[in-house]
Amino acid sequence: MTHLSPSTINGTKGLGEVLSYVNIITDTWISKLFLIGIYVIILMGYYKSKEDFRGSMAVAGYGTFVVAFLFWIGGFVSGYAFGVSIAMSILGTLILLLDND
Repeated sequence: MTHLSPSTINGTKGLGEVLSYVNIITDTWISKLFLIGIYVIILMGYYKSKEDFRGSMAVAGYGTFVVAFLFWIGGFVSGYAFGVSIAMSILGTLILLLDND
């Protein structure tokens, strides 16, 4: 399968054009890995500061949902990746609400 040459993109249109090119070349894996990275960074950051894993799952889920929503509007992530981010925010909320402590 042949891909576009990097010289075919118009870099003067901004970073969005470059990110779109990278996303096409990697077959949307770069956007999925970016969302996973955001989730893990928020999860571990909140957990280390508050020592509350259930709360950190909810915060990380909603933080990733916001970023995924913005990327979905821009066309950088697929509907499947956006659906997974919605599921993670719902799962984090359910874990937080079903807390028995």
